This record gives sequence, structure tokens and C-alpha cells, in this order.
Amino acid sequence: MKTRSKTLLGLAMASFVSTASAGVVSFTAAYGQSDADAASAAFAAGSYGGITETFDSGFASVTDQTYQAVDASGVQAKWVNAGSAFETAVGTFTMTEQNPARSSDVRNDLLMIEDSSTGEFGRAFNSNWLDSNDAQVVTWEILSGGGYNAFGFYLADANDAGGRLKFIFDDGVEEILNFDTRQRNGNIAYITLIADATFSSVELLFDNDTTRADGWGIDNVTLAKVPEPGTLALLGLGLFGLAAARRRKNVA
Repeated sequence: MKTRSKTLLGLAMASFVSTASAGVVSFTAAYGQSDADAASAAFAAGSYGGITETFDSGFASVTDQTYQAVDASGVQAKWVNAGSAFETAVGTFTMTEQNPARSSDVRNDLLMIEDSSTGEFGRAFNSNWLDSNDAQVVTWEILSGGGYNAFGFYLADANDAGGRLKFIFDDGVEEILNFDTRQRNGNIAYITLIADATFSSVELLFDNDTTRADGWGIDNVTLAKVPEPGTLALLGLGLFGLAAARRRKNVA
């Protein structure tokens, strides 16, 4: 199995074309609300044929008290919906491995759909999102058959316990993104991946630290198509330009 790994610090962009049958052109994170929004807009402008899951509809409120842990209180006792897996417009999210470190105050065997009235600290979203509930591993089995070769999504508060994302192609090639551990709790990032081949039954693993419990929220998950790998280079240059312009403005 080939494995390639890189750490992205701040808005740093890196790109390459794999020599395998399918490869990642870029796997990036843009941190901070303004840079995340700029990355989201650039991704939308540089892609087409997208499908987005906002988690805002199709998830009924849960009132069954058996979902609650005995010691649950406050926001830990509330959520919009809960389940071991959620089938969505962009594929299936499954709690592959729960985190035993947080068994007393939450149903740590379930993923959560949350909103501003139920959400935990560090989730900077205005509407529903999918929350990992401190899971050790959450697997996103990406919707196949749509000819997609790119995705983008907002990710909140995912870095402070060493979390990472692992993208696995059908042929076993992996691509790993490690979060910038300098980011504070409650940070938000926009994650973008663009490949030189379409996705087909691939998995994206949200892998938490093995010794500490930490959670994250994900929202506005988009699968899309990028016409050429070179489009990403333009996207990266555009984001670099935005960041550089912002720095020059701050210096002035």
C-alpha cells in the first residue's frame, strides 16, 4: 500500500499528481472563518455538477429518552437526532469505533445531528450539522457512481486531539491530512480534496487521537466534479492571493 502524508499549516497549499491509477491533486485545509469561506467560494466556482448535504432536512427530532446516558445533562442530553450511521445525499457516515473515554455523559456509541440549541462548544454553524460525539473513528463512505472527483466541507474543532483525515482509493492508495495543532479550540476550516480520477466506493476516515477524546462537527458537505487537475492549481493560487492580500492589508 502506498501512503503519502503531509501537514497543512494555516492556509498552506500543496499539490501533486499521483503516479498510481488514481491520485490526489490536492488535499487542503483553510483555517479561520474568512479563509474557510473564501476556500468554499473558490471550490464552488472551480467545480460543477455538485451535490451538497446540509443536514438541515430529513432528520427528525429525537424524543426517546433511551437515547440519553444516565449522567447526561445540559447540551449533552439534547440533540436533533442520533444514530450509529446516517445515510445522506453524499453517502453514509458511520461511527466505526466509539471512544470509551466519554461513556458517562453522552451516548458515545452514536453520531449526532445537532443545532445551535443542542450543540457543544466549538461548533460554529448556524444550522444543523453532523457531530462525531467524540468518536474514535467515523467513516464516510462516499456516494459512488456520480463521476465525482472532488469534495469540500466545513469542519469545526477537529484539531486539538491530533485528529486526521484519511482518504482511501479503491486500489489502496491513501492520502492523509493532519490538522494544524496550533489552532485553538472552536476553530473552523474548509477541507478540499481534488483527485485526478473519479471516486468509486472510497472511504474518508475521520481518525481521532488514540488516547484522548475529542469531537468535531461537519457541515455543507459537497461532492463535485473538477474538469481538469489544472483547475486546482488556479484555485490554490487564488487562495494564496486572498491570503497575501489580507496580510498586506493588515500590515498597512
